[in-house]
Amino acid sequence: MHFSSRFLTLIFATAIALVSCSGPLWKPPIPGSVMAERSSPDNNFLARVIATEAKGTYTFEVRNIRKGHVLTERTIAAPVGYHAHIVSLTWSEDSQIVTATIDHDFGDDNRVFDLRTERTDS
Repeated sequence: MHFSSRFLTLIFATAIALVSCSGPLWKPPIPGSVMAERSSPDNNFLARVIATEAKGTYTFEVRNIRKGHVLTERTIAAPVGYHAHIVSLTWSEDSQIVTATIDHDFGDDNRVFDLRTERTDS
């Protein structure tokens, strides 16, 4: 059986169109899954990004490690793209700010979110 290059190009173009129209090729994480977790440099705080029910949406929280309670939290989100979200956390050296980064498009247009800690010495 012989296929012309024109026919093969048409098949390839159709396949690409179907894939791009079908949406993302990955399944969202199970709600409650910890996507990223990192202790602050002074080991007083723990930052987490946790999957929610809504696809591409997460709870970004900071906990006091000694007391175990949530100091601050917010909902963050990124567009649903062609690959699973890659979530990373980075702390400032003074443990005052934690940054969550969500890669949703092969490193292009990453979403960046900050949370501040409320310092208490008690």
